[in-house]
Amino acid sequence: MKWIGIIIVAVILCLGILLAVVKIPLLLIVEEGETESAFRYKEGAEFSIRWTHSVEKEDWEEMFVLEDGVIELTATRFKTFGAGVPNDAGEDTFIKDGWVYMTGITQTIGKELALRTGRETNHQVMYEQKQLDLKKNHSYRIKVVRSSIWNGIETYISVKLR
Repeated sequence: MKWIGIIIVAVILCLGILLAVVKIPLLLIVEEGETESAFRYKEGAEFSIRWTHSVEKEDWEEMFVLEDGVIELTATRFKTFGAGVPNDAGEDTFIKDGWVYMTGITQTIGKELALRTGRETNHQVMYEQKQLDLKKNHSYRIKVVRSSIWNGIETYISVKLR
């Protein structure tokens, strides 16, 4: 009976150590200092940000990939050329279904992407078939972090309870 108690304590101790030490990659969407959403991601995961351009009044979308613990811009698409739109970017530019696509962009953003929404920009973040509508006139940071399993669970629970 004594050995069973020792084994149970050892298993609990090992589990606790694993939860505290093993790191997992997380994609966080932080709104003005508070985590709005948290996702565990795999290397090569993709997400996009979509909004209405403030001057052109047309949709714009940028696509990103998570590689080596950083965010990288890979493509963009928009409805019309206009204010602030490059006329040549990326390796391939083409028109499909009324969108101008610029693909093959390899611009490293880093571990964090900052953005500010406007009154009429209707920002959305899309990740794994989920769409998060961002609040108007707010600051956001999209972050890539490595977190202990314990902290990741704690973050996920706190986001879900809000």
